[in-house]
Amino acid sequence: MIRLEHVCVVHQVIPDAGRVGRTAIDKRPVDGPVEVGPLHLAGDAICDTKNHGGRFRAVYVVSDEDAAVVERMLGRTPPVGWLGENFRVSGVSMSDVLLGERWRIGDCVIAFTEPRVPCSTFARWVREESWVRRFADLGHPGGLAEVITPGVVRGGLPIEVVHRPDHGLTIGEAFRPSMPPDKAAALLATYAPEDIQPDMLRKARAAAGRVADPG
Repeated sequence: MIRLEHVCVVHQVIPDAGRVGRTAIDKRPVDGPVEVGPLHLAGDAICDTKNHGGRFRAVYVVSDEDAAVVERMLGRTPPVGWLGENFRVSGVSMSDVLLGERWRIGDCVIAFTEPRVPCSTFARWVREESWVRRFADLGHPGGLAEVITPGVVRGGLPIEVVHRPDHGLTIGEAFRPSMPPDKAAALLATYAPEDIQPDMLRKARAAAGRVADPG
């Protein structure tokens, strides 16, 4: 069974040496109900609105199973929320979740849109210059999601998988440098272009082109 273990929102906005000058990556679990709106969680903050938040990146989900992979590499156990996640779940590796898969949590429904891509802000938070490459090499990035139905969630709720699309493209496969061409083509056939996260749309089109032109 998949379960929502913790709901996390920003603990504090901290200074950052990047373009924006600050970051809200410092998330911490909160007790009690939290409202999930169309673009973000109540009590959360988004500083870099160019690369975070918005329709397709409203919620970031990490599982205990994937966090454990990161912890083994680090040789320590960071607190929940340290990866910048909004939802910490258990019972699944996020890399096995499909793009477009929908979860119902309480009265909220989310749909997964893309893997989390590590950035320089993340590396500065970890204080390791090679972090982007090391995190990417693990292949357990967690998943970003859009909010289909806003609602209220709290830690401890069961998660119901209410839809799994037929294209078969997982978050883990979408995170790789190149998607499987047949699954990329199936993704494009499943959704209208405006319903695919733009970065994923470009990547899928590039991969699917290899099916039409294998040479």
